[in-house]
Amino acid sequence: MITEAAGMCPNCFAFHYVDGRCPDCGYSGMADSANAQTLPPGTLLGNRYMVGRILGIGGFGITYKAFDTLYQRICAIKEFAPSGLAYRKWGGLTMEIHNNSNAASYYQHGMQRFIEEAQKLKTLENVPAVVQVWECFQENNTAYFAMEFLDGTDLKHVIKAMGATVNSKDITNIIVKIGSAMDIIHRTTNILHRDISPDNIYILKNGGVKLLDFGSARQKTMDERQEFTVEFKKGFAPFEQYSRNGKQGHYTDVYALASTYYYSLTGVMIPDAMSRLDGRTYTPLYQMRPDITQEVSAAVDRALEVDYRKRTQSMAEFIQGISQGKEPEPVDSHNYQQEKKVTPYLEVLTGSAAGVRWNLPKDMLVVIGRSAKQSNIVIGGNRNISKGHCNLLYDGKSGEFLLTDLSSTNGVYVDNQRLEPQKTYRYKTEVQFSLANNQCIIKAGVSYE
Repeated sequence: MITEAAGMCPNCFAFHYVDGRCPDCGYSGMADSANAQTLPPGTLLGNRYMVGRILGIGGFGITYKAFDTLYQRICAIKEFAPSGLAYRKWGGLTMEIHNNSNAASYYQHGMQRFIEEAQKLKTLENVPAVVQVWECFQENNTAYFAMEFLDGTDLKHVIKAMGATVNSKDITNIIVKIGSAMDIIHRTTNILHRDISPDNIYILKNGGVKLLDFGSARQKTMDERQEFTVEFKKGFAPFEQYSRNGKQGHYTDVYALASTYYYSLTGVMIPDAMSRLDGRTYTPLYQMRPDITQEVSAAVDRALEVDYRKRTQSMAEFIQGISQGKEPEPVDSHNYQQEKKVTPYLEVLTGSAAGVRWNLPKDMLVVIGRSAKQSNIVIGGNRNISKGHCNLLYDGKSGEFLLTDLSSTNGVYVDNQRLEPQKTYRYKTEVQFSLANNQCIIKAGVSYE
């Protein structure tokens, strides 16, 4: 294993990294707290990929920036790491499964789904606008896939940063490129993505566009009795995704992409499918955006029909409707790289450490407790706080805090309710929680610049 001590920068992989700083790329790792859940920089995977800094942590996986030593190129590595089902011991690499009756079977099922996602993406390597996956392999009692590194930002962050100032021509070009890629996938593989949304569309600094996260993708067969797992995002998923035996087809992805287009241009989500079934409506696009013609607005309305039989049936028809037959142009990605700086923080409100505040790194799991050996955030002076009391993570993608009680003796409480040990709870933007039955109250929040 090569480590940071050998002088490798976890960001650009040049060997000039000294005291947590790189003079070549300007990266500073001083704020990146080490933790047991992630692989340390310098870990070699597959006898080929050198692990660098953390790119993101979600509920089921961790993504690292990495270096492919075989082809001498920067890439990304995605690791199957479901919070609540598995963990790493301090200093170890192997994933350990929690000791409960269902954890092992859930873990194996989830890992199989993870591998299937990689295999699906591998078959789509020649489709434009789909992230390229090079290989999938198993190691450390978990699974990984290596893929191209994407330098840019997701569409959800773009919309949040720019709001109504977003350029309608650029958004149309982005959606047309994604729709064209999905049209190829539908016609050649019959794979449904089933999770198209702004946070799964990535705008590259070079002007390219990529569709991510095929974890919910399923092959559609001609079997009318086929059942699908119930997975959806409110506001973006059509009604047929709310049921295991809902009749899903190419039109399912059409609805999601049309909803994404509407949200991207307005910053407003349409009502979820169940609410629309009860009669809730949305304002037509041309009324929200005067620069959108009624013809384009009508094409969006047809793609958002609740009844799939009345809905636009193919991606080709949808992109024809919103582009009016014009070829997509390169996206001026320079306009989409400026975002408000979001800084997550942790502040102790009561107890022996009252008034102390820490800025937290994004997408990095930190351990809170009274032991400096087991915790990144140390709160001393109270023996009722466990050595490693709880985990906290700020998910930069969703803007949520993820809080997990590490089977502490005296518990973690939110709104006077004790959290279930080893279960991860999500809180939007801000959460106030207490350790050891209100003996130490802590606030986690975000500040904006």
